[in-house]
Amino acid sequence: DSDGASVLLSLRDSTDRRRTLRLLATGRGGASRGGGARHGPKIAEVVVHELLDGPAARAESVFGGGGAVVSEELLRPKWETFDGRVRQRIWPDTDLFARGNLFLKEKLELTTGRLIMVVDSAVMELYGPKMEEWAESVDLQLELIVAHANEDRKSLATFTFLLDELKRADPLRRSEPVLCVGGGVLTDTAGFACACWRRGIPWCRLPTTLLGIVDASVGIKVAINYHRKNGVGHFYSPLHTFIDTSFLDTVSRPDIRSGCGEIMKAAIIHDARLYELLDAHGEEMIAANFRGSPEAERVIQYSIDAMLECIGPDLWEEALLRPMDYGHTFSRTLEADESFFLRHGEAVAVDSLFSALIAEAKGLLPSAQADSLLSLYRRLGLPCSIAGITAATYKKARDEIVVHRDGLLRAPLPAGIGRCEYVDEIDDGEIDAAFARLTAFTTEHADTVWDISKSFAAE
Repeated sequence: DSDGASVLLSLRDSTDRRRTLRLLATGRGGASRGGGARHGPKIAEVVVHELLDGPAARAESVFGGGGAVVSEELLRPKWETFDGRVRQRIWPDTDLFARGNLFLKEKLELTTGRLIMVVDSAVMELYGPKMEEWAESVDLQLELIVAHANEDRKSLATFTFLLDELKRADPLRRSEPVLCVGGGVLTDTAGFACACWRRGIPWCRLPTTLLGIVDASVGIKVAINYHRKNGVGHFYSPLHTFIDTSFLDTVSRPDIRSGCGEIMKAAIIHDARLYELLDAHGEEMIAANFRGSPEAERVIQYSIDAMLECIGPDLWEEALLRPMDYGHTFSRTLEADESFFLRHGEAVAVDSLFSALIAEAKGLLPSAQADSLLSLYRRLGLPCSIAGITAATYKKARDEIVVHRDGLLRAPLPAGIGRCEYVDEIDDGEIDAAFARLTAFTTEHADTVWDISKSFAAE
């Protein structure tokens, strides 16, 4: 401050209120108030924790002012579901690997002094030193397992590598939950390894990509690709899921758009508010990596809400009429085609648009809304089609998904933006009509066609 006797810190407390904390310099004779410290206090680092003792308790606040009432809501997850068998807990927090941040350590209930982390190699390259500094600041020893996690690495080879690494780390059966940090491919693959090692060890996930946050953060499915998309897998719930949007700052623009493909899926089939936000602010949100605006915060919240509303009551997929299967009727085949090398969200985006045009051909989606959707895809830079694809590709995909859906198509289609209807038949004529409509648009707007140069494989 101005008299050089103290340091002022600007903070937010547990209720997200702005607070100022004054640290007074202390000399050998006691606290120096006023001009007692002529050269000012020298402080290299300050870590502040506000301790909250129990639900609805009145805790003495480090900020003074007669204490603070601690709401029970602050001690609960932001999102939570319980279907009678498993409980999902999803916790948002910011900068989880900041020095001194005890949130992860406390929620994981670590008592051995060791944290086993499976980390995406790209995340490790960007955040490895920060993670190691954080671990030291909270008295934890990191046991790191680093894995490559592009879609082409969601494989049996990566799965067995992770099993070997879990054997090496040898986590205690219940006391050392494994924290999996990375995109959806990493959390899917590592979660499956945790499900299989010693018939199941506890795990938690921390998605670091937009797609991971809005899609892979919800649900209990874990899998690898084997002969088909997610051909081998299991239902195995993490103890906790942590949402930290600060990771989005370093996500590449193609991966941001891939995540936007999953958001678009939820917008078209379930929540028109998402569509309206993307229509009004989508370009700005993509440019800012979905950071730093209330609109981006709402999009992430609504996307997770949509996933929980649609799949939370049926985590085990005992019912096969599922709104969030939208964008997944054709995309499984598109992703498996090695001539395309699509990111998951890119495949979902292409599928979601083509399915909307089929809904238009069936008279479910008004043509004005189909026009709006095509225009929005172009403005957001989302792929509308794929170089080299034909109507026959979509017909093959339609036939292949019937096996996965127990002999019926059960395709969710938009009956207007934000509303879902199911159909058991999409005939060849409707596919041809939708393909012709799409081709007319992409011929006029060639920049909307995805090609191999935009693939993760090209990177």
